[in-house]
Amino acid sequence: MRNALKVWKQDFRNIIKNPMALVIVVGVVIISSLYAWVNIKASWDPYGNTGTIPVAVVNNDKGTTFNDEEKNIGNEVIEKLRDNEKINWKFVKSKDANMGVVDGKYYAMIEITPTFSEDMMSVTSDNIKKPQLIYKADTKVNPVTVKIVGSAKSTLVDEITTSFIETVNETIFTSTNEKADKLEENKYKILKIKDSIISIDRNMDTIMNVIKGVNTSSINMKDYLNEVKSGIVDMVSNMDAVNQNGINTDDFISSTQNTLNDNLKNTDFNLAQIKESIERINNILNDMSSSANDKIISSSSSSVNKINREVARIDNTLKATIEFLEDINGRKPSQSTSNLAVLLRDVKTSIDMEKENINKLQNDMSNNAQANKSLINTIIKNLNNTNANMSNIIRTYNSQAKPELKKIGDSLLTATQDASYLVQRSTKMQDEINKFLDLAGDGSTLAIDTSSNLYQNLDEYKDLIKIVSEKLQTVDNKDIIKIISILQSNPEFMGDFMAKPFNIKEEPIFEVPNYGSAMAPLYTVLSLWVCGVLLVNVLKTEVRPFKGSEHFTIRQKYFGKMLTFLTISLTQALIVALGNKFILGIHTVNTWLMVLFSLVSSFTFMIMIYTLTSMFGSVGKALAIVIMIIQLPSSGGSYPIQVDPKIFKILQPFLPFTYSVGGFREAVAGPLVSSVVIDLIFLIGVAIVFLLFGYFFKTPSTPILKKFEHKLEESGIVE
Repeated sequence: MRNALKVWKQDFRNIIKNPMALVIVVGVVIISSLYAWVNIKASWDPYGNTGTIPVAVVNNDKGTTFNDEEKNIGNEVIEKLRDNEKINWKFVKSKDANMGVVDGKYYAMIEITPTFSEDMMSVTSDNIKKPQLIYKADTKVNPVTVKIVGSAKSTLVDEITTSFIETVNETIFTSTNEKADKLEENKYKILKIKDSIISIDRNMDTIMNVIKGVNTSSINMKDYLNEVKSGIVDMVSNMDAVNQNGINTDDFISSTQNTLNDNLKNTDFNLAQIKESIERINNILNDMSSSANDKIISSSSSSVNKINREVARIDNTLKATIEFLEDINGRKPSQSTSNLAVLLRDVKTSIDMEKENINKLQNDMSNNAQANKSLINTIIKNLNNTNANMSNIIRTYNSQAKPELKKIGDSLLTATQDASYLVQRSTKMQDEINKFLDLAGDGSTLAIDTSSNLYQNLDEYKDLIKIVSEKLQTVDNKDIIKIISILQSNPEFMGDFMAKPFNIKEEPIFEVPNYGSAMAPLYTVLSLWVCGVLLVNVLKTEVRPFKGSEHFTIRQKYFGKMLTFLTISLTQALIVALGNKFILGIHTVNTWLMVLFSLVSSFTFMIMIYTLTSMFGSVGKALAIVIMIIQLPSSGGSYPIQVDPKIFKILQPFLPFTYSVGGFREAVAGPLVSSVVIDLIFLIGVAIVFLLFGYFFKTPSTPILKKFEHKLEESGIVE
């Protein structure tokens, strides 16, 4: 491998040192890339530029009279073609058209014959004549142009066919409508009556039950309205009684407001009283605690009694205050009121616990004739904490709860005033309510009478309706309703529908926006092969002797020279792939996949071409060209392989062009992983096969090749 690299390095030294050699190498790279770019650009959008292809149209149609109207289908078609920009239509005389086709001015001509409209309209007569168009095309100019102008002929035929079908169908439907008007006026009404009678008979029981239900519901509604009316009268009387009893709403509201203010003041006082009672208890306990030697003094018993009275006062005050706050909170929930009630309950719980300690203190004094100083200090400490909590509660009450309670009082007063207003307003609406109830009662009475009469009539005639229905069901209307409904359709619409009964919605899969991008895979692959062919024809495949090369084996020289060819061909592959994208701007879904396939394809092609040339000389060069020729139609690059001869279908799976073109298409239109993997494996597999072929057969084939080349040189006509 080291000697092969020496050969590669020597080749590039020679190329760089010799300007002519460098120009030739660069020229091969650029020319082979230009081969792809020029062809791609030339075929970028050929079918999008057909509007520049001139096609002559001659209208000799003299028209005809159809259904008492002048009709000229030729003129109608010409008007539509003027709006068709797919072809460069030239509307000329017959002589100019014929001369223009002959001298190449027009690629084709289409002539509408003089009797075209007359023959077209003969379809409605007993003597039908098929109309004729005259089409002439210059097939000498270009085979693709012949196909394009052939599509122009098809376009004209389509326009004529559509116009004809629309006209005939519109006329037929219009005429049929005129004949069917009177039939429709009578038949439709009769059939509608027939269906109605049959439907009534089939649903008679349901109809009568519904009517009977309406009657019953109306009676119930009338009774209910009477009850409502009576209730409203009683309610209004009670409201009047309330007002007449001398209840002064303003005085009541004022009294309520005063009561609420008194309760708020009482709450202030109660909270202060609780705090003062706690402080008095603490003072008594402090006096008891300071008694010497924990001995009972004469006033100890009376002190405990005072403490119990204070505790009872605190308990009652707390209970009353908590009930007031919870009552207010139940009527109008408030977070601050609720929190205050909770804090007071905590205080009550603390007082209840201290009641137990005080009872224990009293029991100790009764049993031991002395006070427990430690217990007294515990009670004092706990009451100090409770007293501190009361201070916080009083501050919370003054800053949060009290303002909120005032707001609640104000809202309750407002609600009371609103209720008073509604009571007064309701008494004034008595007349309107009575009028509405009277109107509803009259409607119920009408519904009762109407449903009762309808029920009686149906009950009387239901047997007769049944007999008539059974007879009508035996009569077949022969789909008259369906036929008439179709004939009543819009004639213009029906004509257009018959001419174009459906629309086509195109949904492309793996869309490629232009023809040039679609042809890029074929031309790029071809340029890679052309580059390889040019290189083996311009550069030598044998190593030119240099210092030390006499010690190299044939195999080492073979691989060294291969590296030279691969370096140049891979450079060209990179240039042509990047040029496709950034110079031409071809559409690619995955640009780097295109670059990868360009490099892999070039790698495989160059190994194939170099190996054939290195082992078979001039014959190998010829084989490379033959293989290229065979691969062009077999790869399906320009035409579907299904339309090619059978031999190419057989060869297609075995040729590298197939997989190289396929790989480029995956990059251009959108890759399928499975297809990409298969294409890469095949291309790399072919390269490996030719590498092994050269590795094993280059050395033994060299003497034979030299003799063969010597014989060719002796001929004097082959280098």
